[in-house]
Amino acid sequence: MTNEQQSGENLSRRGVLKGTAALASTAAISGEAGAYRDAFDFRMPVAQNDEAARTFTLTGIVGGWLGVTPHEIDGQSNPPLRLVEGETHEVVWVNGDGSMHNFNICAGSAVAEDVEVLEATETVTEQGEFTSLEFTATEEMDEYFCMPHPAQMRGPIELIDPEDTNELVVHVEDENGDPLGAEVYLDDMHSFSNLAARPDPFTEDGQGEESEEAEPGDGEGGDGDGEGQQEEAPSIARFDMLEDGEYDLEVWTYGYERVSETVEIDGEDAEVTVTLSAVDPGEPTETYSMRLEEGQWVGVEPDAIADATNPTLDLEAGETYAIEWENAIGRHQPEAENRSYEPLPGHNLAIASNGETTDWNTYVRSDFTAEEGATQTVEFVAEENMAIYLDQSQLEAVGEISVGGQSGGMESSETETAETSGNETATVDGNETATGDGNETVEATGNETAEVDGNETVESEDNETAEVDGNETTSD
Repeated sequence: MTNEQQSGENLSRRGVLKGTAALASTAAISGEAGAYRDAFDFRMPVAQNDEAARTFTLTGIVGGWLGVTPHEIDGQSNPPLRLVEGETHEVVWVNGDGSMHNFNICAGSAVAEDVEVLEATETVTEQGEFTSLEFTATEEMDEYFCMPHPAQMRGPIELIDPEDTNELVVHVEDENGDPLGAEVYLDDMHSFSNLAARPDPFTEDGQGEESEEAEPGDGEGGDGDGEGQQEEAPSIARFDMLEDGEYDLEVWTYGYERVSETVEIDGEDAEVTVTLSAVDPGEPTETYSMRLEEGQWVGVEPDAIADATNPTLDLEAGETYAIEWENAIGRHQPEAENRSYEPLPGHNLAIASNGETTDWNTYVRSDFTAEEGATQTVEFVAEENMAIYLDQSQLEAVGEISVGGQSGGMESSETETAETSGNETATVDGNETATGDGNETVEATGNETAEVDGNETVESEDNETAEVDGNETTSD
């Protein structure tokens, strides 16, 4: 099986992984940055409008490259690296999980069998070890990737014109005016308003944990008041290299309402403050239970999804749900010719949007677990953009989510179910069920049930039930 086939016919690994650094199963808290950024023992810039060339810092874990600086890639998974053609750039990256990683820049697709590597670093295997790559940006550069994990650890390269670009600073606070760690989206860019809201990758199996809030007088960041008391650090997200125009800004964190607004960059830097209101998601209205097997999810409860492969989960927007799942395979090891894979960190459950582009958002993400028989539960409020659930270590294990009763694959009138198998036509209208098997035509109008089996034609009208078996024709 090729690496392209492993990605799935209709799924993009980069798209699904985008935004997964949010670790949606953990809550954002305020405080100072922890081990996530402490791994770098050198000063890193916040924004780089003063220089044409750019320095990027990344953390490498099996689930994807995590952006660190500049702020436009802060906390983003497999972020776009925006380069200035002809200028010298530097990428500094740290090994975040102790697996085998390196950093490559290629022409074309990173998962092509004949991938053309233009620049590369040595392989790093020790957690916390870092290395760097200095290079001149050229138009041939299309993607960056990790050779041992090309499908998961892969991101795009974009060439930009640095002239007439500016910076946007986004302050996030709660209703009391206190700084609030949250996810901040600006068009297809993503950041965290507080470094402590971002997961710490230096834990076993790559699982994220929040950084602990700094205590007053502990000497870690913040501005003291001269008497050992420390002011709470502001929650700020920065996006630089922005061209003039309007941008869609969206800010959200768990337990708070999602806020969307439009901001404009017009020839100068901009700064906005976003206030989030707390919400109580309440108790789950329904709990789904599933089991993760190799390449698929299997429904357990309720009865509607029991034993179904990758069952569709029917949700209502605004309602609270829970998904319980069991890891039935432990740590699955991918295989492919001419590739060297390190063990994956385990498996998880994520909920993401869908679409034809790679700009998918991840709304819910559990921690990775490599223990066979381990169970996890995620609770969330259903949103209309939720479209799929998946295991981010094996993307063929993916199922659909239907929010508000609107599924993406079937068009129907009112509330009905149509199931057919063979060379037949099924037409239903109203609150009815039509089930057919064989070479037949099923037409139903009104509140009725039509069941057929064989080579026959069934036509029914009004409130009746037609059941036939065999090669016959029934008309009412």
